Amino acid sequence: MKVLISSCVVGNKVRWNGASKEFPFIKEWAEDNGIKLVPVCPENELLGTPRPSIRLIQVGDEVHAHAGKNEISEQLRQTSKNILERHPDAVGFIGIANSPTCGVSAGVKKRGSTMKGIFHLAADFPTCEVNQLKSEQGRQMFLQRVAKWQGGE
Repeated sequence: MKVLISSCVVGNKVRWNGASKEFPFIKEWAEDNGIKLVPVCPENELLGTPRPSIRLIQVGDEVHAHAGKNEISEQLRQTSKNILERHPDAVGFIGIANSPTCGVSAGVKKRGSTMKGIFHLAADFPTCEVNQLKSEQGRQMFLQRVAKWQGGE
């Protein structure tokens, strides 16, 4: 079973500032459950590392993604779509909190609320954040959602 995962979560130094945000438990959990983790990072793929941090900003009825002064919403959506198209056999995605691309709940400036990150919106399979998998209950819930999506429940 293939699950995409934010590349920084497995220790790759692809965050905007060249850092990682590794969660070592995730690799063992995946191995124990027959999950092949495939690291992805739409932001790194689009802009490289290091890069300006990306901010989501409400502009009228739309949310725009800005990297520094550059508006990159469409490019980030297309990069996310391209990644998903390269992995048609993926059954889930594990992101990271507070990321405008990989967070389930990303803050939006001038909106006063949050929204799903761009990669979560592009995916048609179950998604979550790595923080949700810190508990056994969270891990089981994600596996159940994946099984249901695959038609196994």
